[in-house]
Amino acid sequence: MKKIVLFLHGYGSNGSDLITLKDYFHLNQSETEFISPNAPEPCEFNYFGYQWFALNERSVEEIQMGLKSAFFYLDDIVNDIKKKFEINTDQISILGFSQGSMLATYYALQNEDTFQNIFSLSGSLPKKILEKLELKKNNTKYLIFHGKIDDVVSPNQAIETHSFLSDQKINSKLIMDDNCGHSISPLAIEAINNQFKNLI
Repeated sequence: MKKIVLFLHGYGSNGSDLITLKDYFHLNQSETEFISPNAPEPCEFNYFGYQWFALNERSVEEIQMGLKSAFFYLDDIVNDIKKKFEINTDQISILGFSQGSMLATYYALQNEDTFQNIFSLSGSLPKKILEKLELKKNNTKYLIFHGKIDDVVSPNQAIETHSFLSDQKINSKLIMDDNCGHSISPLAIEAINNQFKNLI
Protein backbone atom coordinates (compact mmCIF):
# COMPACT_ATOMS: atom_id res chain seq x y z
CA MET A 1 0.00 0.00 0.00
CA LYS A 2 1.38 3.39 -1.02
CA LYS A 3 2.60 5.61 1.82
CA ILE A 4 3.16 9.35 1.72
CA VAL A 5 5.50 11.35 3.95
CA LEU A 6 4.69 15.04 3.68
CA PHE A 7 7.35 17.42 5.01
CA LEU A 8 6.46 20.90 6.28
CA HIS A 9 9.60 23.02 6.61
CA GLY A 10 10.27 25.71 9.17
CA TYR A 11 10.00 29.48 8.98
CA GLY A 12 12.33 31.03 6.40
CA SER A 13 13.37 27.69 4.94
CA ASN A 14 12.16 25.82 1.85
CA GLY A 15 11.07 22.41 0.61
CA SER A 16 14.66 21.24 0.04
CA ASP A 17 15.47 21.53 3.75
CA LEU A 18 13.79 18.42 5.15
CA ILE A 19 13.62 16.10 2.14
CA THR A 20 17.09 14.70 2.88
CA LEU A 21 15.68 13.10 6.03
CA LYS A 22 14.12 10.42 3.83
CA ASP A 23 17.50 8.73 3.52
CA TYR A 24 17.44 8.02 7.27
CA PHE A 25 13.96 6.49 7.38
CA HIS A 26 13.56 2.72 7.39
CA LEU A 27 10.83 2.68 4.79
CA ASN A 28 10.43 0.84 1.53
CA GLN A 29 11.42 3.63 -0.83
CA SER A 30 9.59 2.02 -3.76
CA GLU A 31 6.32 2.12 -1.84
CA THR A 32 6.77 5.59 -0.32
CA GLU A 33 6.43 9.03 -1.84
CA PHE A 34 8.29 11.85 -0.08
CA ILE A 35 6.77 15.26 -0.74
CA SER A 36 8.28 18.50 0.51
CA PRO A 37 6.61 21.64 -0.86
CA ASN A 38 7.61 25.24 -0.31
CA ALA A 39 5.33 27.18 2.00
CA PRO A 40 3.03 29.52 0.02
CA GLU A 41 4.45 32.88 1.09
CA PRO A 42 7.93 34.36 0.57
CA CYS A 43 9.57 34.89 3.94
CA GLU A 44 9.69 38.53 4.95
CA PHE A 45 13.11 38.17 6.58
CA ASN A 46 14.78 35.68 4.23
CA TYR A 47 14.72 36.43 0.52
CA PHE A 48 15.41 32.82 -0.43
CA GLY A 49 13.01 31.27 2.09
CA TYR A 50 9.29 30.79 2.61
CA GLN A 51 6.81 30.96 5.45
CA TRP A 52 3.52 29.26 6.23
CA PHE A 53 2.49 32.50 7.91
CA ALA A 54 4.07 35.74 9.04
CA LEU A 55 6.00 35.99 12.31
CA ASN A 56 6.59 39.67 12.87
CA GLU A 57 5.56 39.88 16.51
CA ARG A 58 5.73 36.16 17.37
CA SER A 59 2.75 36.68 19.67
CA VAL A 60 0.15 34.00 20.40
CA GLU A 61 -2.45 36.11 18.59
CA GLU A 62 -0.32 36.42 15.46
CA ILE A 63 0.46 32.69 15.43
CA GLN A 64 -3.21 31.83 15.87
CA MET A 65 -4.26 34.07 12.97
CA GLY A 66 -1.50 32.67 10.79
CA LEU A 67 -2.43 29.08 11.52
CA LYS A 68 -6.05 29.72 10.57
CA SER A 69 -4.95 30.99 7.19
CA ALA A 70 -2.28 28.31 6.63
CA PHE A 71 -4.83 25.58 7.44
CA PHE A 72 -6.40 26.08 4.01
CA TYR A 73 -3.05 26.08 2.21
CA LEU A 74 -2.21 22.73 3.77
CA ASP A 75 -5.68 21.36 3.13
CA ASP A 76 -5.24 22.06 -0.59
CA ILE A 77 -1.88 20.27 -0.57
CA VAL A 78 -3.32 17.22 1.19
CA ASN A 79 -6.33 17.05 -1.13
CA ASP A 80 -4.08 17.27 -4.19
CA ILE A 81 -1.97 14.39 -2.84
CA LYS A 82 -5.04 12.25 -2.16
CA LYS A 83 -6.33 12.86 -5.67
CA LYS A 84 -3.00 12.35 -7.44
CA PHE A 85 -2.08 9.10 -5.68
CA GLU A 86 -5.66 7.87 -5.13
CA ILE A 87 -5.12 7.33 -1.41
CA ASN A 88 -6.77 8.14 1.92
CA THR A 89 -5.33 10.34 4.65
CA ASP A 90 -4.51 7.29 6.80
CA GLN A 91 -1.73 6.59 4.31
CA ILE A 92 -0.19 10.02 4.90
CA SER A 93 2.31 10.95 7.60
CA ILE A 94 3.00 14.66 8.08
CA LEU A 95 6.40 15.65 9.47
CA GLY A 96 6.72 19.28 10.45
CA PHE A 97 9.67 21.20 11.82
CA SER A 98 9.28 24.38 13.90
CA GLN A 99 6.59 26.49 12.18
CA GLY A 100 5.73 23.47 10.02
CA SER A 101 5.30 21.44 13.19
CA MET A 102 2.83 23.95 14.60
CA LEU A 103 0.82 23.80 11.40
CA ALA A 104 0.85 19.99 11.20
CA THR A 105 -0.51 19.65 14.72
CA TYR A 106 -3.06 22.46 14.31
CA TYR A 107 -4.30 20.99 11.04
CA ALA A 108 -4.59 17.37 12.14
CA LEU A 109 -6.38 18.15 15.40
CA GLN A 110 -9.11 19.95 13.48
CA ASN A 111 -9.45 17.39 10.72
CA GLU A 112 -12.14 14.73 10.67
CA ASP A 113 -9.83 12.35 8.79
CA THR A 114 -7.23 10.15 10.46
CA PHE A 115 -3.61 10.59 9.39
CA GLN A 116 -1.07 7.81 9.76
CA ASN A 117 1.28 9.95 11.86
CA ILE A 118 1.94 13.52 12.84
CA PHE A 119 5.62 14.06 13.63
CA SER A 120 5.99 17.35 15.48
CA LEU A 121 9.65 18.37 15.66
CA SER A 122 10.84 21.44 17.59
CA GLY A 123 7.49 23.18 17.27
CA SER A 124 4.25 22.28 19.06
CA LEU A 125 1.56 24.77 20.02
CA PRO A 126 1.16 27.25 22.86
CA LYS A 127 -1.39 26.19 25.46
CA LYS A 128 -3.59 29.23 24.71
CA ILE A 129 -4.03 28.05 21.12
CA LEU A 130 -4.60 24.41 22.06
CA GLU A 131 -7.42 25.37 24.39
CA LYS A 132 -9.30 27.19 21.61
CA LEU A 133 -9.17 24.40 19.03
CA GLU A 134 -12.32 22.83 17.67
CA LEU A 135 -11.15 19.25 18.03
CA LYS A 136 -12.37 16.63 15.57
CA LYS A 137 -12.57 12.98 16.49
CA ASN A 138 -10.04 10.82 14.65
CA ASN A 139 -7.35 8.23 15.40
CA THR A 140 -4.26 10.15 14.33
CA LYS A 141 -1.08 9.32 16.27
CA TYR A 142 1.31 12.07 17.38
CA LEU A 143 5.04 11.90 18.03
CA ILE A 144 6.39 15.08 19.62
CA PHE A 145 10.13 15.75 19.72
CA HIS A 146 11.89 18.73 21.26
CA GLY A 147 15.39 19.62 22.38
CA LYS A 148 15.65 20.75 25.99
CA ILE A 149 18.13 23.49 25.09
CA ASP A 150 16.03 24.92 22.23
CA ASP A 151 16.34 28.71 22.40
CA VAL A 152 13.94 29.42 19.51
CA VAL A 153 10.78 27.56 20.52
CA SER A 154 10.33 26.83 24.21
CA PRO A 155 10.52 23.13 25.14
CA ASN A 156 7.56 23.82 27.44
CA GLN A 157 5.31 23.98 24.38
CA ALA A 158 6.11 20.35 23.57
CA ILE A 159 5.26 19.35 27.14
CA GLU A 160 2.04 21.37 27.06
CA THR A 161 1.00 19.87 23.73
CA HIS A 162 1.68 16.34 24.91
CA SER A 163 -0.23 16.93 28.15
CA PHE A 164 -3.15 18.42 26.22
CA LEU A 165 -3.31 15.46 23.82
CA SER A 166 -3.06 12.97 26.67
CA ASP A 167 -5.87 14.71 28.56
CA GLN A 168 -8.00 14.44 25.41
CA LYS A 169 -7.22 10.68 25.18
CA ILE A 170 -5.32 11.27 21.93
CA ASN A 171 -2.43 8.91 21.15
CA SER A 172 0.72 10.94 21.81
CA LYS A 173 4.36 10.18 22.54
CA LEU A 174 6.83 12.78 23.83
CA ILE A 175 10.60 12.62 23.25
CA MET A 176 12.82 15.24 24.89
CA ASP A 177 16.52 15.40 24.02
CA ASP A 178 18.79 16.77 26.77
CA ASN A 179 21.53 17.81 24.34
CA CYS A 180 19.56 19.19 21.41
CA GLY A 181 18.70 22.79 20.52
CA HIS A 182 16.40 23.94 17.72
CA SER A 183 17.21 21.01 15.52
CA ILE A 184 16.48 17.35 14.70
CA SER A 185 18.74 14.92 16.50
CA PRO A 186 19.44 11.20 15.95
CA LEU A 187 17.09 10.56 18.88
CA ALA A 188 14.24 12.05 16.82
CA ILE A 189 15.11 9.93 13.78
CA GLU A 190 15.18 6.80 15.94
CA ALA A 191 11.77 7.62 17.42
CA ILE A 192 10.30 8.25 13.96
CA ASN A 193 11.67 4.95 12.65
CA ASN A 194 10.22 3.13 15.65
CA GLN A 195 6.84 4.70 14.89
CA PHE A 196 7.05 3.57 11.26
CA LYS A 197 8.16 0.11 12.37
CA ASN A 198 5.01 -0.29 14.45
CA LEU A 199 2.94 0.19 11.29
CA ILE A 200 4.59 -2.59 9.30
